[in-house]
Amino acid sequence: MGALPQLFAVALLLIHSNLAQASSTPSDCGGSQVCRKTEPYKTASLTPAERANDLLKRLTWEEKIGQMGGIRAAFRSINGSVAFNRTSFEQIRSTQNGQIGYGQQANWAMDLLPRMNELRAEQINGSRLHIPYITVADSVNGLWFSGGTVFPGTISMASSWNLPLYEQVIAASRDENLAMGINWVLSPEVDIIHDPRNGRNGEMYGEDTYLVGEFGTRYIKTMQEKDDNGFVKVATTIKHFVFGSGSGGVNRASMFGGINHILNDLAPPYRKAIREGQPLSLMASYSSIDGVPASINKYLLQDVLRGILGFKGLIMSDANAIQYLLTESKVARTRSDAAVKSLQAGLEHELKPDGLGLFVELRSLHSNKEIASLVDEAVRAMLQIKFATGMFDQPLPTIENMAATLRNPRHLLLNRNITRESIVLLKNDDAFLPLTKGLLSGSGKVAVIGPYADLINAGNYAPVDPADPRYGNSFLRSFENALGKENVLYAQGTSTVLPNYDHDAQAKDQAAISFAVDKAKQAGLAVVVLGSGYGNFMPEFFNNERTDTEGYSHADLGFPGAQQQLLDAILNTGVPTILVMSAGQTFVINQSTSRCKAILHSWLAGEYSGDSLVEILLGQVNPSGKLTVSIPDHNGAFPVAYDYLPSDDVGGFSTYTKYDWHWPQLTRKPAMPFGYGLSYTNFTISEVSVSTSGTGSNRTIDVSAKVTNRGKMGGKEVVQVYFRPQYSIIERPVMKLIRFSKVSVAVGSMEIVEFDRIALTELGFYVNGEWTVEEGNYTFWVGSSSRSSDLTPVNVVI
Repeated sequence: MGALPQLFAVALLLIHSNLAQASSTPSDCGGSQVCRKTEPYKTASLTPAERANDLLKRLTWEEKIGQMGGIRAAFRSINGSVAFNRTSFEQIRSTQNGQIGYGQQANWAMDLLPRMNELRAEQINGSRLHIPYITVADSVNGLWFSGGTVFPGTISMASSWNLPLYEQVIAASRDENLAMGINWVLSPEVDIIHDPRNGRNGEMYGEDTYLVGEFGTRYIKTMQEKDDNGFVKVATTIKHFVFGSGSGGVNRASMFGGINHILNDLAPPYRKAIREGQPLSLMASYSSIDGVPASINKYLLQDVLRGILGFKGLIMSDANAIQYLLTESKVARTRSDAAVKSLQAGLEHELKPDGLGLFVELRSLHSNKEIASLVDEAVRAMLQIKFATGMFDQPLPTIENMAATLRNPRHLLLNRNITRESIVLLKNDDAFLPLTKGLLSGSGKVAVIGPYADLINAGNYAPVDPADPRYGNSFLRSFENALGKENVLYAQGTSTVLPNYDHDAQAKDQAAISFAVDKAKQAGLAVVVLGSGYGNFMPEFFNNERTDTEGYSHADLGFPGAQQQLLDAILNTGVPTILVMSAGQTFVINQSTSRCKAILHSWLAGEYSGDSLVEILLGQVNPSGKLTVSIPDHNGAFPVAYDYLPSDDVGGFSTYTKYDWHWPQLTRKPAMPFGYGLSYTNFTISEVSVSTSGTGSNRTIDVSAKVTNRGKMGGKEVVQVYFRPQYSIIERPVMKLIRFSKVSVAVGSMEIVEFDRIALTELGFYVNGEWTVEEGNYTFWVGSSSRSSDLTPVNVVI
């Protein structure tokens, strides 16, 4: 990222920050945000629950309703500057003042912090009981707005399969959020990728419930680590309960399924996170489940979430979800009706970006005893989060700490390392990669081609302006830095990303493709970068050429626009071609695309994705990423996830089988399934052992294997363990992941990987809401992917 503003601007910010801090800290408060006196709620030694109970009794009805909403976007960005509308702000704040958000992504941290501190100080000093805001933000790639370290997207980092490294990255992200006074994030998203058409898959970890649960729980535990004073650093929001099978991959579409599907196929990450990470809040999904919108689904939120799964934190709405009950689902007649139904079902806090919150309608219902009791429970949950995170006790953030924390060298190194490990090598014919001096010495040049070669495609929850070099190097710029600009021939290749049937646009595409073909021929080696998605939530991107992100689904899993035509034209020249895919989605790799010598998926980029791709292509880094989603062979070949039910693996009847395209068939499993990814070296996994010990419910399983590097380059391999009972009381998947570990193995060396004391209860599943563990014969598989040829089976009796 480019240099920070001039020193005089930094000095000005320091002055503003000091003023804001001084105005928010009375001289007798010892540095705290809220002056400590004799009231119990101001006594930090009491528990959050005790303090919340005391404060709740002191609130007026209007003050209680105010805590149930907030100001989601305090600032806008106009012509590159922070904009603030005092009139609009005060209109919202007067009725919704529980939380506050920074606003649009294009604003920069050093411009935002002093102004937010002023608003925080106003609230503390101006409210009757000195109740502070809590600042809320999304945090997928790190900071929601500009100026912090831009990490890769969620699906990218999950593709590293490196949990310890991921924890360090989330700790860095946490500290950068904390430096901006953000104490509550709307993450992690633990939805399961069941449909490759879903435009939000890039925000998710993958298709397997165990893997998602591991990453999601690590996120929560790391963000919610306590500081030296015992305060939670950053509260988390696990979301979206429950989603994963929306109709057609559409974000807010309905989904169907019984209790066994919900608890076994969608809820396991919640179960793990609730038991081990204890997220302080949870966000209900947009979807109607079996016809009932999640926002008013009392059975789902109370009986299942609170009852079966044991969640005890605050339940919030997704953005605008309560309004959608009225305008989309049409299950409420009025704003007040929607608010009451949501509250009665279990929602306790509302996210409403435009400030027109529906919970404000509850202000007129103070005499309703049922409503009054539910409001008290909701406000108590909100106050507990504020007390747990130290909002009443901690000083406001300072410019000095922000400058020392954001983009510090350790965070940038972590960013580089997880990016390097997140890129997946999918195809490498005849060890074409890494590029050798011989391949680069023909014309001495490389053609870099494609509409995604010269931008940062980070996903819409990143602050990135795709063409702004302050957010990192594009792949093109990274290659030019490595080889010299004179040795890289660039062609965008298409004029549009979206399908465009306008005659003039098609003519422009053909001209651009012809130009790219000439560049490929001149160079004799082509790297083609294709993808989908573009930009973030800023207006200039949101209604532009975005094909992969929230609000979009993929009717076609091919490359949007004329990109496939471009790739085919390059391949038809016979020039050796490397394909790099950039998106949060998977693409069908058809027979034509398979002609590429090598194929990589870089997913949703962080600021070092361009650099890391070049390092991998040149052999400076050995790729070690693995797929967390299976790549289908054909459009419409769903479901494609590796953990399908045995009955899904059956084709048609008799001679009709050859006409049956039902997926998956035994002969048509995807070539690139969950857990798959290539390396430049040759690993073997051998001497697999599975044993049991203990008796009764205390029985455990131990798994071990030997990983040997028989190649010519050091690297990292992911050892994966799957299992299945021979028989089960309800139909269970053909296999399920239960452990994985990423290990580094030097050339000619071997490492023993052990998974000790896997509890018997982890082999269980829900049957109509009751946890069940089967006894009898089990098969365990150990290997490098879910593909049968990569696995060694071992049978045991439990």
